[in-house]
Amino acid sequence: MVSLTLGAIQSFLSSPINVLLVIVLMLVIAALWSMRIPAGFPPGPRGLPFIGSIGGLANEDLVYTVTDFAKTYGDIYSLKIGRQRIVVLNNNENIREALVTKQNAFAGRPLVHSLDLFSEGGEDILIGNFTQKWKALRKIAQQAIRNYASGHKLEKLLTKEAFPRLMKSITDKNGEPFEPYPLLILTVCNVMATMCFGERYELDDPEFKGIVKFVQEFNESFGNGLLADFVPIFKYIPTNGLRVLKKTLSTWFSFIRSKVDEHKMKMQEERVSDLVDDFLKIQAEGEDQADLLTDVNVRQTVSDIFSAGVDTTANTINWCLAYMVNYPDVQTKVQEEIDCVIGQERLPMLSDKGKLPYCEAVIHEVMRIRTIAPISLPHETTEDTSIGGYNIPKGTQIWTNLWKLHMDDKHWKEPEKFRPERFLDTDGKALPKQDSFLPFSAGRRVCIGEILARNKLLLMFTCLFQQFTFLPPPGKEKPSLKPSFTGLITRCIPYKVVARDRISGKSGT
Repeated sequence: MVSLTLGAIQSFLSSPINVLLVIVLMLVIAALWSMRIPAGFPPGPRGLPFIGSIGGLANEDLVYTVTDFAKTYGDIYSLKIGRQRIVVLNNNENIREALVTKQNAFAGRPLVHSLDLFSEGGEDILIGNFTQKWKALRKIAQQAIRNYASGHKLEKLLTKEAFPRLMKSITDKNGEPFEPYPLLILTVCNVMATMCFGERYELDDPEFKGIVKFVQEFNESFGNGLLADFVPIFKYIPTNGLRVLKKTLSTWFSFIRSKVDEHKMKMQEERVSDLVDDFLKIQAEGEDQADLLTDVNVRQTVSDIFSAGVDTTANTINWCLAYMVNYPDVQTKVQEEIDCVIGQERLPMLSDKGKLPYCEAVIHEVMRIRTIAPISLPHETTEDTSIGGYNIPKGTQIWTNLWKLHMDDKHWKEPEKFRPERFLDTDGKALPKQDSFLPFSAGRRVCIGEILARNKLLLMFTCLFQQFTFLPPPGKEKPSLKPSFTGLITRCIPYKVVARDRISGKSGT
């Protein structure tokens, strides 16, 4: 019987046409199998055979596309991109179940090719996987950041050094229209360079311009992602995106390495002045610490803190300016509160925090309505788990759609409207932190620099509006409030403003 069957098969396959039919049939079966959604897994678009939904997501409207899918498939759904299955969380309940209630199970990071290159094999905090070493590194970094996030160090960096330069740059415009973002990113970049490397740059310094160029190029190339992240064979194919990212990272790592080497050569344990010094001092405390905090870890941790703290802060302040120009009544209320609490005889200080509820409400509303990181860095499940009643296998990539969370009309009344008062009670006092407001994410992977970022934002925001009133250029339209999703960041469409000095009452003087 077996021999007859084998003979029939052999006879059937002796025809080239029949062989072709078998191959086509096998491809059809494989294609259909690649489109299946496993039992117990969240529903979602099936996409195309083998490549899944990669075509529909490869556009500038990724955030809108991902958000629109939730209208069809629900607040928890799945995507397939290449071989990778992804679960997208879109509401407060599911996001908090994953990131807070089951935080350990969702604390991993997918080490896709672009993240692997950025982290030198997962040796950093931002990308590194959820291990005991990662926990220890994060604790070290948190303590180091805390030393700069509050008190006189940050105040000195901003109000004594960085802001006076920014103020001079603005007044030097002499009332002429200018684009604020280049000045803002230069200012924030200088603050972070001083904090991380102990460097104080003039704005025209070539090395400083190189740092700013890296931040901008990296966010663009990294944010656009790599095909190799979802179709692994492409990491061996030198595509243009891969070449650009490798070149950018090589330049950046060489720069960081040179700064660490300089600090090693002149390190004095009794004189710790910046983050590199902090980490090298810890590294020198013993063999155990040296194994924990290797040179690669030092380089990667400093790189994380620097790169994550520049573009996000500069873009948030840029959005704040755009909204204040569009809502002059809100800008007036901000200035009235600053004048009442601080006056104009001194610059704002961190001790003013908590006394400026309206200013903080404006910043929060900007972070809500124009979430800077709309789909935060992906998580990965570290074990078989579940969410929203669905089975989620170990190794599943998880996306948290913070844009959808912050625009959810179940939690935010008329979410498309700019209303800072939603963060205040009827007496104008700050409301407790709302569960559905997560600009820095939550759980094990909550932004390590959250306190630093919040304090930088408050100081820069209040300094700017204490000193200046920002207006649209005469005869020109106000800044567009339409978001531009470039890379991982929600950016403003470039705009220009005019600054009027509030102290003298003159434009740019």
